[in-house]
Amino acid sequence: MALSDKIKKHSLKAGEIENPVRIFDADVVSTNPMSIRLMNNNKLILSEESFIIPKSLTDYTVQVQTPRGIETHTVLNALKIGDNLKVAAVQGGGFYYVLDRVSN
Repeated sequence: MALSDKIKKHSLKAGEIENPVRIFDADVVSTNPMSIRLMNNNKLILSEESFIIPKSLTDYTVQVQTPRGIETHTVLNALKIGDNLKVAAVQGGGFYYVLDRVSN
């Protein structure tokens, strides 16, 4: 391997170390099973094993204190087909974290 190739290779590795997380635009392709497409690569569709969705982007229940006492309510916030997202990719980790929905 030529010296210039070695320098290039090490420069690329240094860049990955300096930028361990990359942020991508994505959208929801399906919900059952959940699939997300990275917008920079229309052919790359991630299956639900490849990403983490925070509780805030799911349907979940909460307990609320009211004058009548403690009540349980369901928050309907699950991702839907067509939702635009910001997704973080960890270099070398092979998984993605859904950060949040974004406005159109």
